[in-house]
Amino acid sequence: MVQPPVLMSRIMTFVLATSIVVLAALVVTLYKMIPLERPQVFFLLTNNRPINTVIEPLVPDSTNEQAIENYEKGFVREYIITRNTLDTNAVLTRTNWTSIIRNWSSEKVYSALTKTELYKEYTLSDRPPMLSCLVNFIDVDKTASKTDYDEYVTNFMWICKNIGGQTVQKNYKIRLRIQSVLGKNASDTLENLNKLRNNPLGIRVVGYTVIEGEGDPLNAKDLILYQN
Repeated sequence: MVQPPVLMSRIMTFVLATSIVVLAALVVTLYKMIPLERPQVFFLLTNNRPINTVIEPLVPDSTNEQAIENYEKGFVREYIITRNTLDTNAVLTRTNWTSIIRNWSSEKVYSALTKTELYKEYTLSDRPPMLSCLVNFIDVDKTASKTDYDEYVTNFMWICKNIGGQTVQKNYKIRLRIQSVLGKNASDTLENLNKLRNNPLGIRVVGYTVIEGEGDPLNAKDLILYQN
């Protein structure tokens, strides 16, 4: 006959062993799901027999042109916002440029960004400017579609407030040319491009031209008020 203390000890040992096995299974499952933040777009095709249900990745073609255009418009908006939004937290602004925008842009487009006055102030100055700038969209329209890029024109109002309480509103019209780098050769792809924010199609900006406004918004150095 097993004594009560011995029986209880055996039960606790069994429960502990079972818990360890379950925990290990959960850890392995979560590890295989990483990265959890990577978005992936799918089409779910079904019929009356669930056995024939098929899941396929979203691939641009003539059957979903409108869906792709809507997606690209969303990307253009996100790019404009991320590039031209300035926060009083200089670290956040620099991170948006050096991480997200750098990966979403061609080398030529990003190089032009690094030459702007506000980029230099935020990344090179010991005392970054205390600016708060927001983007207020008017519209985003597709103007051209070619084999190597799609072209969009966006109109927006750039609203900034500096440390002195001065508020400035400026209107801009900017033309962006974008292309998907997925499926290109290795030299054309960008590491982790489709893991940043919501960019599963791997789009990057290959052309960024201000066609109306006072040059690139990030050259508006007149907004900065220096303190002694």
